Parts: sequence; structure tokens; C-alpha cells
Amino acid sequence: MNLQTPKGATYDVRRLPPERKQSAVLSMFDGLKPGQTFVVVLDFDPDKLRCQFEAFFAGEHIWVCLEPGPPDWLIEIGRPQSAR
Repeated sequence: MNLQTPKGATYDVRRLPPERKQSAVLSMFDGLKPGQTFVVVLDFDPDKLRCQFEAFFAGEHIWVCLEPGPPDWLIEIGRPQSAR
């Protein structure tokens, strides 16, 4: 799988209000082009968020836990390169 990480693509959502964290991550993913990834820093267990990605973007996303928490999780999220 060939992924390109855009420069400066680490997002720390820990300072956002709790009710905005998951929607912020989903919005970041929505802006990705095929082959791009970002890393997100979370201060909550990402299981519910991972399930949302599985439900909404099955087969259209990459999810890699780079650092398991607690207290913080580092998750790499991306769009697979288009198959052409």
C-alpha cells in the first residue's frame, strides 16, 4: 500500500470540546485525497471512532494505531491509493 503523508499532518484534538472531537477527525478524513494520511492525537479510547470509520468508510480507509493509550493514542488514518 503506497501512502503519502501530507506535510504537517499531525492533528491534536485533545483541546477540542469532547462533543467536537470525533466530528473533527471525520472532517479531516473527508478532506484527504487518495494516498494521503494524517496522524491524530486523541485523549479518549478510539474504539467508537474506529467503529464509525468501519461503518461509514468500509474498505475506503486505513487505520493504524501507532501508540496505544491511555492516556493518549496516536492513530494514523488514510485513504488508500486509487486502484488504476
